Amino acid sequence: MKRGLTLVVILAVVGVAVFFYFNSRDSVGVAASYPRTYKEYKSNPDWRGGETDPIVPTIYFMGMAREAYAAAAAIPEVLDHLYCYCYCAEHHGHKSLLTCFTDGHGAGCDICMKEAIRAKQLHDKGYSIKEIRAKIYKEFYQPYQQF
Repeated sequence: MKRGLTLVVILAVVGVAVFFYFNSRDSVGVAASYPRTYKEYKSNPDWRGGETDPIVPTIYFMGMAREAYAAAAAIPEVLDHLYCYCYCAEHHGHKSLLTCFTDGHGAGCDICMKEAIRAKQLHDKGYSIKEIRAKIYKEFYQPYQQF
């Protein structure tokens, strides 16, 4: 009798665990705890943020920040198709990586700067936006941690 009850409890616990595991995932395999913008980006290969604000001029920056803002000014259509892996879309309401360079955020964030510079390098080598997206994901993706 005890064995039967123990087996039922174990099966119930495993069943509940399996249920919650599969129900915590969205239809494209991205964890449900991930932010809405990231899930939209990952599920749509043609995703675009739709940023329309102007890029801050490079004259206000030096070093890597200047290079990143110059990259944003040179290839805004590419950066608007990229998600920023500092998760500023969720924390600051940014539309895409391009938004980081319409204010001072990009100058204070290594992730934003490095992504923009890397995207420019890849664009200059002739990579398509989809290829750049894949490379940026591979190089910069870090699991989302809610603050």
